[in-house]
Amino acid sequence: MNTNVRTMIPPSWYRCRAEVDLGALRHNAALIRQRIGLRATIMAVVKADAYGHGLEPVASALMQCSVDSFGVANLGEAVALREVAGGGWAVLVFGSALPCEVAKMVELDITPTLSTMAEAEMFAAEAARQGKRHRVQIEVDTGMGRTGFWHEEAAEHICAIASLPSLEIEAIYTHFPSADENLDVTRQELGALLHVANAVRAGGVVVPCLHAANSAALLNVPEAVLDMVRPGLALYGIAPGNGEFRPVLSFKSRVLLVRSVGAGRTISYGQTFVAESPMRIATVAAGYADGFSRCLSSKAEVLIGGTRCRVVGRVTMDQIMVDVTPVPQAACGDEVVLIGRQGANEITAADVAGWAGTIPWEVLCGITKTGRVPRVYRNVSVS
Repeated sequence: MNTNVRTMIPPSWYRCRAEVDLGALRHNAALIRQRIGLRATIMAVVKADAYGHGLEPVASALMQCSVDSFGVANLGEAVALREVAGGGWAVLVFGSALPCEVAKMVELDITPTLSTMAEAEMFAAEAARQGKRHRVQIEVDTGMGRTGFWHEEAAEHICAIASLPSLEIEAIYTHFPSADENLDVTRQELGALLHVANAVRAGGVVVPCLHAANSAALLNVPEAVLDMVRPGLALYGIAPGNGEFRPVLSFKSRVLLVRSVGAGRTISYGQTFVAESPMRIATVAAGYADGFSRCLSSKAEVLIGGTRCRVVGRVTMDQIMVDVTPVPQAACGDEVVLIGRQGANEITAADVAGWAGTIPWEVLCGITKTGRVPRVYRNVSVS
């Protein structure tokens, strides 16, 4: 007897769902390849469950494209990716490793990012214990202030790491903090990385790969492409000012109830919204437990019947209230688009981020998954 009831529930029965168009993902990967040509490789950034899109299907689709390697945030994500991609694909962990993770990373041939000599010595000792020569990448901090060797001191440390016989330097890289906002500073940071690379090479150390470009840099600073690029948001179709990229994810819900509301009626917790005139209010089956942030209260818009309709009152855990006065035909069961296109109108992750006072990354990663918002995959096969 099957006791796992959840596996018996079709996605259409869920009150919210996220639709992921893998055809759009492949299209975006092809655009990136077209933009950079054959001079650089592509590391697909699939951390945070592929930005909320689903690691396994996204990685599987990208393996069919011109992607060369993958980047993740931690060991758990790297192990999950190994189960999908197998041992033939290079996987870089961006974040620093915990001491308890070092042995497993060496065992599974997962590439760490080194930011300190202590990390380098831990990996060197473990690789020697396992009888291996382990590949590592070294981050140079040119302005992010998060991880990596400070660029003023990096060359000396990189040369010291190169002398450790059980380690092999695979690449040196940096991470730009403002390539979407400040191109002059980004170019200065690129110059700092190149200065470090030249100093290291002058010291006799081979640097097989140099990389710096995230999505914003590969679109805005072509000279930052170097030997490899690391697209994240662009892969998922979030590329401000560039209509070529296609959004991969849509976030949808349903109308539960439509009621007439008289003037003077209050809506939702705290009674922050008061109807100034008679209205029609739809209760929609999406709330902050599904990833529709409470910060969107009385700010966001959704699409119903192809029309932009405003959210009124506070977002609650499981429901929002929406003014459907402009949509007289709105009824129970109607589709509600929280992110995506309906008819001639579209609401983007960037729109939602603007209303919430955040960034598209957080919006996408914040869409709940287990038990609330199943992912429905479209165009799984290459046509």
